[in-house]
Parts: sequence; C-alpha cells; structure tokens
Amino acid sequence: MDFLTNFGTMLQENPALLVGISLWEALFTLLALWFAGRNDHKAWFLACGLVQIFGLVEIIYLATKTNFFKDFKLNG
Repeated sequence: MDFLTNFGTMLQENPALLVGISLWEALFTLLALWFAGRNDHKAWFLACGLVQIFGLVEIIYLATKTNFFKDFKLNG
C-alpha cells in the first residue's frame, strides 16, 4: 500500500510525469484500437479499449498480432 501512496505523491509533485504517462497510454491505446479494428479482432479491440494498464495489453497486442514492431530497425 505504501507504493501506491508514494506513487500518488510522486505524480502530484511531478505533473509532467502524469502527462507523460497519459500520452504513453493514449498513444498505444489508439494504435492498438486502430490495428484491432482494421484487422477485425473484436476481442482484442474490447480488451484494449476496456483494460487500461500503462499500455501493457496494447503493447502485447501490437507485438503478437501485428507487424507494428517488426518493421522497426533499432540497431541499423
């Protein structure tokens, strides 16, 4: 429980962190919903739209069901 209290205090003291986390979540949620809608993945669309945990469900969807991350060339 201390973690949640400390995290809440940290967010109150650093509004930029709250904005950053919100933008991170919005970016991956919108990407996942767009790909799920385009590919007719109804269950993933619902899961990504209803479960909001720092973009984790969305990142899992994008990594496993789409070519979104496969097209990035990070080391070359």
